[in-house]
Amino acid sequence: MKNVIVIGGNAGGLSAASQVKRQQPDWNVIVLERGQYISYAACGIPYHVEGIVPGIESLLGVSPEDAREKRKLDLRQNSEVTAIDPEQKTVTVKTDEGKNTIDFDCLVIATGAKPMQAGIEYTPSQRIYNAHTLEDSNAIRTFVEKEKPKRCAVIGGGYIAIEMLEAFLARGLETHLFHRRDALTRSFEKEISDLAFAEMEKEGVKLNLNKTVKQITEDDNGVKVHCPEETATFDLVIVAAGVEANSVLARSAGIETGIKGSIKVNEYMQTIYPFIYSAGDCTETRNIVSKQPVFVPLALKANKEGVAAGINISGGKEAFPGVLGTAITKFCNLGLARTGLTLAEAEANEFKAVKFSVTAGSKSGYYPGAGPLTAILTAEQETGRLLGAQLAGPVDGVKRIDVYATAITMNMNVEQIFQLDLAYAPPFSPVYDPVVLTGRVGRKKV
Repeated sequence: MKNVIVIGGNAGGLSAASQVKRQQPDWNVIVLERGQYISYAACGIPYHVEGIVPGIESLLGVSPEDAREKRKLDLRQNSEVTAIDPEQKTVTVKTDEGKNTIDFDCLVIATGAKPMQAGIEYTPSQRIYNAHTLEDSNAIRTFVEKEKPKRCAVIGGGYIAIEMLEAFLARGLETHLFHRRDALTRSFEKEISDLAFAEMEKEGVKLNLNKTVKQITEDDNGVKVHCPEETATFDLVIVAAGVEANSVLARSAGIETGIKGSIKVNEYMQTIYPFIYSAGDCTETRNIVSKQPVFVPLALKANKEGVAAGINISGGKEAFPGVLGTAITKFCNLGLARTGLTLAEAEANEFKAVKFSVTAGSKSGYYPGAGPLTAILTAEQETGRLLGAQLAGPVDGVKRIDVYATAITMNMNVEQIFQLDLAYAPPFSPVYDPVVLTGRVGRKKV
């Protein structure tokens, strides 16, 4: 019987632990979670703050009781691992009762990601949050409902920032966005960012673009956001300036790290120590198109990596191929989605690439709910091979990003995309679905 320790009880960690126990029911699988919650949907935090999700329990995928009783895991909450000793194969754990050492045969590091400081001097408080944990979500929602703030600021240009803007608008707050660039996160093309910002202004968001926040302070009058150009005062501030791998434990143990401190692994999720694995937001992976290492903290990746690690620990052999960075979000009535490489990323990886855009109806024009759907595609110039795609338009239209993700995975070119036999009916698409139309236009561009 082997002793398997998993550090972290969320997506990657719990997936790995559950897989090991399923494959090897006689093994001892210990999950050490430093907090109270396990298996929670951090992606649902903005919707809990907004009030769409009624209670925090709705964001919990697996209860601690189910983890212990149904999955037969030795789950230990409020147990913080403070050190890993690869040579002795031990971890040091701090609990309310003190510190103790536990031996392992195999270890999974699934410590997730942590908010980036992003050069901003601030201290989280009852009015300054990161919107990163369920504890944050509870605190923000409680503050909004009890204290009735009137003005808030969101700092950042990523998915959480976009979604928190919508949440605060829905709560009736005067909502400001501060972002150091004039475009969203670099994973979006500028054209997509411009459409997003136009929608934000339309819905009432006060945009403060090309504004670098240097410091956030508090006094009796509120929370002050300090930029070189000006200082503005708010009742509530959310810092959503990105995340980096939470890999301090791994680095301290001599485990190699890479982009944004993420833990380097091979395709079987093994670190430089073959008996120590890593999965989830703390873990580096590779981009399927560029073949280069990337840091992509997204939920599906974390779960898949956990499954692969669990299978490999249990005696199987499953490789994790990498990711395209496929992601989707929405702001009010505008959906945003992306997959693969941007033009800048393609050129940085020495592809001879071309970028083109198409705007078409998301449904037949006469059908209620139809709206313009903009697609931005990046393709290899000589072969027409699709390298990346991005969409902005009606929320129910941008899930077409999955067709593009499939096409990129299968190395399809724009001619093949044009020839796709996609479904048509007025409530769903025009006769020429926007995906097919981009293939038609793409044939003329490459």
